[in-house]
Amino acid sequence: MSTLEPRRGRVVMPVRWSDVDLFGHVNNAAFLRYLDDARFTLFPRMGVDEDGAMTASLLVVVKHEIDYVTPLTFRPVPFAVEVWVPRIGRSSVDFAYEILDEAGETTYLCARSRMVQLDRATHAPRPFTDDERAVFERYCGEEPALHRW
Repeated sequence: MSTLEPRRGRVVMPVRWSDVDLFGHVNNAAFLRYLDDARFTLFPRMGVDEDGAMTASLLVVVKHEIDYVTPLTFRPVPFAVEVWVPRIGRSSVDFAYEILDEAGETTYLCARSRMVQLDRATHAPRPFTDDERAVFERYCGEEPALHRW
């Protein structure tokens, strides 16, 4: 992937009142929904075809790593989720994320998810086809800047 031009997908979303917890900021579970929503907006064929029917394969999350950088509170101004692919394996793929204000001046969250592609019938890992790999390669990029434990 290093020979490809880095590219991030970007999805703009609102903070919903139901996303905010008693502390006045977006709850960690809502952040996971934001990551899922952005990923499925950019990669619609992850288990569902263009007509909405289930496919023979599916991608399942096996790991999330999240750094909460700055609290995101309820507000009328939308935020952006940027998504890119830092690694493509034989049957797994990593998605990296940043949640930012629309201008890109404030970072609220940095994250990475690893997903494994499974055969729907056997639930065994299934290698990506060249076409599937090409979709992910359009969003290639660097590893996300996550803090080590």
